[in-house]
Amino acid sequence: MNDKVQEHLNISETNPTRFNALVKASFIAISADIFLIILKSVLAKITGSAVILADAWHSGGDLAVSFTVLISIVVNYRFRENAWARNAEGLVAFMISVVLILGSLKVISGVLGNEAARFTLKSDIPLVIAVAGISLAAVIAFAMFRFKRKTGKRYNSIAFTAEGIHTFSDFLTSFGVWLTLMLGYFGVHIERIMTFLIGLAVLRIGFKLFLQALRFFKISFKFRFKWEKLLPRQIAEKTVRSWGTIQGYFSNLKAAVGSMQFLREEWLMKNGRRILTINLILIILLYIGTGFYAVLPYQTGLELLFGKVQEQNSPGLHYHIPKPFGKVILVDTGVAARVESGFRTIWNYEQEPEAYLWEFTHSQGRYIRVPEEAIIITGDENLVDVNVLCCYRITDPVQYALENDNAHELLRSLFCYEVHATMGTYHLDTLLTSGRGLVQEQLKRNMEELVQMVPLGVKILKVSMQEAHPPLEVVPQYRSVASARERKNEIIHKANSYYNNLLPKSRGEAQASILNSQAFAQERTASAVGAAESFTLKQVNFNRFKNVQKDRLWWETVEKVLSKKHIIILPSEAKRRIYTSEINPGDN
Repeated sequence: MNDKVQEHLNISETNPTRFNALVKASFIAISADIFLIILKSVLAKITGSAVILADAWHSGGDLAVSFTVLISIVVNYRFRENAWARNAEGLVAFMISVVLILGSLKVISGVLGNEAARFTLKSDIPLVIAVAGISLAAVIAFAMFRFKRKTGKRYNSIAFTAEGIHTFSDFLTSFGVWLTLMLGYFGVHIERIMTFLIGLAVLRIGFKLFLQALRFFKISFKFRFKWEKLLPRQIAEKTVRSWGTIQGYFSNLKAAVGSMQFLREEWLMKNGRRILTINLILIILLYIGTGFYAVLPYQTGLELLFGKVQEQNSPGLHYHIPKPFGKVILVDTGVAARVESGFRTIWNYEQEPEAYLWEFTHSQGRYIRVPEEAIIITGDENLVDVNVLCCYRITDPVQYALENDNAHELLRSLFCYEVHATMGTYHLDTLLTSGRGLVQEQLKRNMEELVQMVPLGVKILKVSMQEAHPPLEVVPQYRSVASARERKNEIIHKANSYYNNLLPKSRGEAQASILNSQAFAQERTASAVGAAESFTLKQVNFNRFKNVQKDRLWWETVEKVLSKKHIIILPSEAKRRIYTSEINPGDN
């Protein structure tokens, strides 16, 4: 900075008009920064975008810079007799440049070291809100950049000029967020690349501001005489020449950095109206594009217009009037949903235990115990801890999604009530042993009746008891009682087994004796009847053929009489004397 400019600065430092104008401009800048912070914070809140939230923090840094510049202007004016106070604006510019350089390096290192956050927006908020809000923020940031730079040049305030350059970096980040949102809408996520480019832009601005601050201080001129007094002449001259070389290097670096322009101001001013028109057209097209939606194969789309159902759409690509006039509710009608009584499921497989016992408190794993639902008074006035699951499917999406406020929770409340009411009619042993299937069937029937009485638009598919055991506090005592009961049942079963084995055997033997006697009697009776009938038939045949029968009987009698005799038959001419000496005496 030459002597003429320095003289002008010294004169202008005492000008109250300059001071008042800079203070007024600072308040305008602070107001704009506060508005940008509020705008971006609200956008980040309603859209859930981490990129917009980061841009809001960047605007917060711009607000801090504006406060710092205001303080430096006041210090420079109130304490102008002090040499450091007169250079307060240069000091502020230097500090801002350091903050920008360090911040940009941190952003760049974060991008290179870690994966940037992906584009996220809440599904119930149209993208057009975020794009319109960021567009407004970019316009305000660019306008404030021109205002601050114009004010800095008019009143020769390097601090205000530096603040304007920092505001231009805020414009660049807003533009980067705008581009990120636009591409993210079409599924192209460039958060990492955009963050890196914005970091480079801020780094370039920081270097430029740093070189301007060094020039403002005129360090080589101020410390030349001190070096000559403190150091030998040769060393001092060598030091001055070295510093001149360094200053020339920084001048060349400044020229190189100054030539790096991502978005030139002249181009933006020349095409400003065209840019705003294109941006407005894009916002309108984005608003129209938010009407397209896809219904998955297991879903049914309810298309609403001014709160009334217009159509139920099947799976596929459809279009509806965008918000706030139209709305689409996607209902999962093709999958089985579930409500749980006594527990809640969290899908954390890493903490899943190897086995679930009665004593398990469900402090880890997929299940969280809900004692107020799980503890039930049984019909025999005992306590039981029960986890029950009910599976259902949505049959009427209009009733389920629109005619009931949170039908899923309403169904859960009805299910918990029915579980307590039904199990209160059973004994504890029944619930723990053989009665579980009966209880499940009764619960299913009762739930089917309830969903008919309270139209929820669902169909009950299945009711299943996941767990049934005594309360955790009495599990050891219950195990002792159960062991004694099992021993008792074992003895009873053995006695019944002996009884059931001996009694049928005795009854079988008695029945066998009775049947044998009856068979013997029937056999003797049948034999006698047969003999009588045989004699009767013989008598009838004898009467019919008496001669033949007489001969037959005579011969049969002779045969019986002579069957054991030794018979010798002689012809009639033979002699009558027979010698029987060779015949055994017993054969006569």
